[in-house]
Amino acid sequence: MTNNAFPAGKDPAFLFGCGRFRMEAHLLENCAGEILRFGKKPLLVCDATSRAVAFDKISASLAAAGAELRVLQHDGYCCRDDALALAQTGALDGVDVVLGCGGGVICDFSKCIAHLADAPLVTIPTSSAQCCAYTPIAVCYSREGRYVSTSHFPREISLALLDLSVLSRQPPRLLAAGALDAMAKKIELEFWSQLESRPSSPASREGGSGGAANIPAPSGIAAAISDFIYADLDSKIDSALGDLAKGEPTETLRDVIFDSVVGAGIVSGIAGGSKQVALAHRFYFFAKERLANLSRSQATVQRSNGPTVQRTFTHGELVAVGLVMQHAYNGHPDKAAALAARLRGWGLAASVAELGLPSGPEELAACASFIDATKTMKAAVVVDSGAPARLREALVAIYR
Repeated sequence: MTNNAFPAGKDPAFLFGCGRFRMEAHLLENCAGEILRFGKKPLLVCDATSRAVAFDKISASLAAAGAELRVLQHDGYCCRDDALALAQTGALDGVDVVLGCGGGVICDFSKCIAHLADAPLVTIPTSSAQCCAYTPIAVCYSREGRYVSTSHFPREISLALLDLSVLSRQPPRLLAAGALDAMAKKIELEFWSQLESRPSSPASREGGSGGAANIPAPSGIAAAISDFIYADLDSKIDSALGDLAKGEPTETLRDVIFDSVVGAGIVSGIAGGSKQVALAHRFYFFAKERLANLSRSQATVQRSNGPTVQRTFTHGELVAVGLVMQHAYNGHPDKAAALAARLRGWGLAASVAELGLPSGPEELAACASFIDATKTMKAAVVVDSGAPARLREALVAIYR
């Protein structure tokens, strides 16, 4: 192990996801050949759910190839302190390839583990709820679930293995969440495009005329790919959700999973890990913080008054509520209403109240103040002095 700290800031290089990718049915039963390209002493990072789904298949394949699999089960958040503690106990000694098998939390946590072990990373997602299985970026939290930082790792993911037999059995809300997170790329890039095309923006002043001609090539390419992803998912997600009932991969289901994981990951890489997110993701961080506070309050109730049922929300589900607001901010209230109706049709939340959070005027103001303080809105205010007022009007779409 050679790393004892995490990288600070963003890497100036473009990182386009992963070096090798496979997606097919029954892939885990024959995964050893792919994994052993990168190391002979693999460590599987998983949680209880993904361990039950994938461990037997992965370990049997590796055992048949003469390799022994070590297991690290982690059922908490993607927490850098937890990763450092494991490294300090020697749990990562001798590891030469890390397998991150699970949902978004585990895929991100495995990036921390691989970085500390200075080892290649293989991601094995058990849901398509977000693109983290394809991007060298991890969103990190405290042990209590508070957002701490986003880590940009200098090494791309070496291999992503998407077993369609596993992913065709994921819960419908996870498939929908991943599609929505991918669709968010277009809607949030539209926010940045509006800023860059304004006559008063720095890009417009340099180019003289404003408009698409002055949008940097990476942003333009990312926008073009996100347009395709949005249209493809928009036309296929309802059919794909129906196909989950069959438990076997269909062509439509395959396309939706590919768009959600790989397509969105490529956009993230081209956009440099920043301009593919805007207000919807800023809302995500606000909602995540509020839900963490609510969880602590509920824990107090649980100790004094018996069990309390808590619902957790995936990254994509929270972003989806933010997308309703983002559509409204972008000047498309009709699209905001249509998306809200669609979310409810899928059994997902479309408002702050449906997330179980307070939704009064004070909370709207708190959310607006939180977003106002972000780099995203500060950039908007430079070219649009009315941005804060537009934000508050847009928030009404989800705070009512």
